[in-house]
Amino acid sequence: MKTRSRDILEGPQWANVRALYKADGYAEEELKRPLIGVVNSYSTICPGHRIFRQLSERVREGIQAGGGTPVEFGVIGACDGITMGHKGMQYILPTRQTIADSVEFMAEAHCLDGLVLLGSCDKIIPGMLMGAMRVNLPAILVNGGPSLPGRMKKGNPYGGEFIDHSIIQESEGALQKGLISKEEFKELENQAMPTIGSCAMLGTANTMACLAEAMGVMLPGAAAIPAVYSERLAAGYESGRQIMKMIAQNLRIRDIITKQSLYNAIRVNAAIGGSTNAVLHLLALAYEGEIELSVYEYGEINEGIPHLVPLIPAGPYTLLDFYEAGGVPAVMKELKEHLWGQEKTCGNKSINQVIENAVNTRPEVIHNMERPVHQRGGIKILRGNLAPEGAVTKPSAIPETALVFRGKARIYEGEEAALAGIREGEVQPQDVVVIRYEGPKGGPGMPEMYKAMKLLVGMGMGDKVCLITDGRFSGSNNGCFVGHICPEAAEGGPIAYLEDGDEICIDVLQGCIQAVGVDFAQRRKTKKILHKKRKGGLHQYGVNVSSASRGAVLPTGE
Repeated sequence: MKTRSRDILEGPQWANVRALYKADGYAEEELKRPLIGVVNSYSTICPGHRIFRQLSERVREGIQAGGGTPVEFGVIGACDGITMGHKGMQYILPTRQTIADSVEFMAEAHCLDGLVLLGSCDKIIPGMLMGAMRVNLPAILVNGGPSLPGRMKKGNPYGGEFIDHSIIQESEGALQKGLISKEEFKELENQAMPTIGSCAMLGTANTMACLAEAMGVMLPGAAAIPAVYSERLAAGYESGRQIMKMIAQNLRIRDIITKQSLYNAIRVNAAIGGSTNAVLHLLALAYEGEIELSVYEYGEINEGIPHLVPLIPAGPYTLLDFYEAGGVPAVMKELKEHLWGQEKTCGNKSINQVIENAVNTRPEVIHNMERPVHQRGGIKILRGNLAPEGAVTKPSAIPETALVFRGKARIYEGEEAALAGIREGEVQPQDVVVIRYEGPKGGPGMPEMYKAMKLLVGMGMGDKVCLITDGRFSGSNNGCFVGHICPEAAEGGPIAYLEDGDEICIDVLQGCIQAVGVDFAQRRKTKKILHKKRKGGLHQYGVNVSSASRGAVLPTGE
């Protein structure tokens, strides 16, 4: 088969290129085969990516067995969890752009014929897919898989159940309130995440793996295979073989990720109760693929899909339970009448063909449409005078009593001030905690307010206060929260002009967020917007990034 790498490898004029590959140890015969980029985000920092040194070996073996030559290169892979609650979180969303750029630059610079993307965690999967959408080569994603959940002794207040890493931050609030001892807290720290892998709850990492599978760019059933299972290595090998079939069929990533497959991902996210960050990432994927998709269209496609899968933080089950129940194919089979089943997958089968033989083996984990966990879906787009360009929340993780919340604003100019105020006892029941100047431009980098919300939940106030922000939240957050408020404070959005004591009403059921009786036009005349000093890559990002309502992307086209 004629591939584009031939253009720089055949003929005497390209002897210099062949010589460089031979210096790498490639044989003459290997340089006659398609060159497949193995995009590896391995590191010893992020437990979700620790598997990739071993997994990449199986991917390379699969490529070779399929008749290709693997050429491996690295990309960064920051760990969201390690950056929670300090300035490091400002850098996390911008890494998505760096990863996308790296994939594009390496694939185009070296005229690669296809890509196998090895990524697990929050910004790495979308960043890799964004880069692949730009170059539009045959591409397949291989995630590293979730960790196994921890389990506590019955004597611990959190014991007797499977737990995950996110419980640690919540238990800090419980420790501060005297609800658990220091010894019990330390036990949680030591037991919450017993293996490598992405965190065992349905955070952004596992959400994006599930949505990648739902869109068809991952082998069926692969998203939820635990990192430490041998089946994970087999999936790597089969993915390597499959990319060669995709090249033979000229099956490119934009043939798979289409507007309709994005619609499928939106509906699967609603059904599984996935991360609010998926809204940002799916909008960004659409942008890179030159597909028109607005946050309001997202909301329309999302509506009417109930919550079917009660995974942590919106239920008691972990990704191990989800894997055992049948994973993404089983959910999609329950949703079959609400999906675009003709869409292609990386196996060149339609979605309907892929899910035809799927079996739901644990109906308590994957509910059907007639018996949902919640009739409301996992994601809700809100609008109102406080968010005229939209905001995002997660109804599946909000207590029933807080779905309609009215309270008085307690303003914090950034996450650091909010964390200090929460720890000092400033926040009281019926407060609406407002954390602003944390959007894409204002943060800059749109950090997650994960820690603040988890502290409130651990203190027993998850249903007694609401936290709203122009920043983001983790997929593992629960409680009453609203993020992605647009326009953000740094762009003069209404959230910048709120004052302590303003009455705020959040009606998740009706999709509304309002500041009651506030004359924003009058306040704009007297109140100035705050501007943070910034430098380096964050400065560049903050100057150029779009609104969260458009995916928080940097411009990559005319």
